[in-house]
Amino acid sequence: METFKVEAVVLDTKNFGDANKVVTLFTKEFGKLEANAYGCRRSRSPISGAMQMFNHISAELSRGAQVDTIREADILNFYDALTNDLERLAYASLFFEIVNRMTLPLEKSAETFYLLKKSLPVLSKRNPKVAALIGACQFMETSGEQLNFSRCVHCGREIFGDAAISLLEGGAVCMECVDYVEGCRPYPEGLRKTFEAILSFDWREETKLNFKTRQLEAAEKIFMEYLSSILGSELKSVQFIREFLGR
Repeated sequence: METFKVEAVVLDTKNFGDANKVVTLFTKEFGKLEANAYGCRRSRSPISGAMQMFNHISAELSRGAQVDTIREADILNFYDALTNDLERLAYASLFFEIVNRMTLPLEKSAETFYLLKKSLPVLSKRNPKVAALIGACQFMETSGEQLNFSRCVHCGREIFGDAAISLLEGGAVCMECVDYVEGCRPYPEGLRKTFEAILSFDWREETKLNFKTRQLEAAEKIFMEYLSSILGSELKSVQFIREFLGR
C-alpha cells in the first residue's frame, strides 16, 4: 500500500456513515485533495482532533483506487477562536468556500497554500470580515480570475483619479474609454486605492488594517457581485452570514 505525507490546511469536512468524514485538504505538495477519515468522529480516534476545518496539519495518507485515506494526522496549528466565535466562523468559512469552489483537485498552488496558512492567525484575532475579503481578493489575484483594478481593460493605460469599472469586461475603465465599454459604473479613486491596498496587504499579525468603512463596503459589494457572476450561484457561507448574522 502506497503512503505519502502532506502538510495541509483543512478546507472542508463532510460527515458520512456513523463515524467517518470526507475531508477536503489544501496541501503544499499536491494542491486540493479529498480523503476519507474513517472513524474520526469517535472520541477515541487518534485523528479526531486534527480533522476539523481551519486546522493546519501534517498527515500521512494511503493511496486508494478512487479516494485516498487519512491514516495519521497531527495538528501543527489550531485556531479555536474560529470555531468558538460565530462571526469569525462565518467569515473564515466564506474565504475557505471561495478557495474550495475556485480550485481544481490536484492543481498545485504554493501561493494558495501559503495564503491560507498565513491568513488563519489574522482571521482568528483581527476583524474577520476585513481579513476574509483581503484573503479572497488576494486568492482571486493569484488564480488569474481577478478584475483589473489599476489599468483600463479597453486601452491598457494606468488609471489615475476617478474612473469607471465594468464587471462584464473585467475591470477598470478610464474616462476616455467609458463610452466604448458595456456595463460601466462609477469607480472613485478612493475605491481603487482600497483594492490596491487589499492586494498588497502583508499578513504579518502586526500589520494594521487601515481601511475606511465606506470604501471597504463598496469593495466588498463589487467583489462579491463579480464572484457570484463567475460561480453562477450564491455561496452557502453568504446565506449563513445573512441569516445568522443579519448582514
